[in-house]
Amino acid sequence: MKPVWTNPAPWLCAAGALLAAGQAAALEPDALFAKLTGSVWAVRTFDAQERPLRAGSAVVIAPGRLVTNCHVLAKASNFVVKRDNVTYGATLEYPDPGRDLCQIKVANFTAPPVALAPAGTARVGQRVYAIGNPRGLENTLSEGLLSGLRGGDGEARLLQTTAAIAPGSSGGGLFDSDGRLLGITTFAARDGGNLNFAMPAEFLAELPARAQAQLAARAREPEGGARRSTGVALAEPLRAGDALEYVRTDRLTGNRTPVIYRVDRVNGDEVSFNAGSRIEKTNGQVVTLTSSVGGLFDSASPPGGWAPKDDVQPGMRWHLDYVATTEDRLRHELNASVGAEHTARVDGVELNVVRIAYDGWIYVSYGTGAAPVGTPFKAAVLYSPELRRIVNFEAMYRRGYAAVTSETLELVRIQR
Repeated sequence: MKPVWTNPAPWLCAAGALLAAGQAAALEPDALFAKLTGSVWAVRTFDAQERPLRAGSAVVIAPGRLVTNCHVLAKASNFVVKRDNVTYGATLEYPDPGRDLCQIKVANFTAPPVALAPAGTARVGQRVYAIGNPRGLENTLSEGLLSGLRGGDGEARLLQTTAAIAPGSSGGGLFDSDGRLLGITTFAARDGGNLNFAMPAEFLAELPARAQAQLAARAREPEGGARRSTGVALAEPLRAGDALEYVRTDRLTGNRTPVIYRVDRVNGDEVSFNAGSRIEKTNGQVVTLTSSVGGLFDSASPPGGWAPKDDVQPGMRWHLDYVATTEDRLRHELNASVGAEHTARVDGVELNVVRIAYDGWIYVSYGTGAAPVGTPFKAAVLYSPELRRIVNFEAMYRRGYAAVTSETLELVRIQR
């Protein structure tokens, strides 16, 4: 599916007119919902065989134009926008995967656009409302507070809110009490805690230019080959709102699952992912880890991560004896050895990597000693010194007497 590139001026003018309309009186929740519900639609995506893929939400920002999250449209061959019993076919117009914002267009579409809150007016503690389609429940309203502005250099790159969202809310609207769009709801913390996040609405004005710049950059790439690069662009320091996108594959069933580590804040030399469930140093070493979103990559992680040395070199060896900090609390006795350098591709960029092999045993333990019988464990990681992180992980071990766990985790891109 190829995006259609058009002149962005008409919708930008419409958005500017809405901004100039002035600030209305605060609305009661029922009046706010009645005003906005016709401007928030459900999104349904399908594969080439017309099988359903994902569900999400989208907000009307200009006549015939809506914005959703790009991850809602991932791998779709076609998609529609839907509300009640009305459905329209839609096409992609401006994709900005770095900010997870995609503008789509719909022909003969008359739903009213929303007003945008002026840039910089979001303030912690203000009352906000989310409207979307969580778990397919169309036209759902939730209420909360704007609980944080995450970012740096004076730019709010993420809006944190207590207004509830759930799968299917992605691409919906976060509104102030005047009914103006503050942000596009994007993700919630997996471990709960009422931590939900939205991309600022002020990003929408930059969406056409950023999308066109990305298209132009791809057009300059050598045809039919990977981009040779030192990975400088990929290796730029992470900022709030950036995300590491991995794919986790169960090698026994072939099932593939996306795994996202999204940066919610950078504090000095520490980077917090997914509402603090993973905290790393800026050099990639793991500080704390409390969630196993990445499967064995997280649940079996050694202290400091799978590349805990500052300068990993071929020929290095070390021994590990530790109890994992995530749910299972299993004891690991592993020997690590670093192999030769070679290359791997991440998002089309060819990077130099080193292979680190792990071989040993896992024991049931709660910090008071090992069980008498362990199970063998093998893992191998590809570590990129340029990115200072693991770009590929594979591991296998036998649970109990029969069940075997065998999986991989591969970094596919860094969203900025």
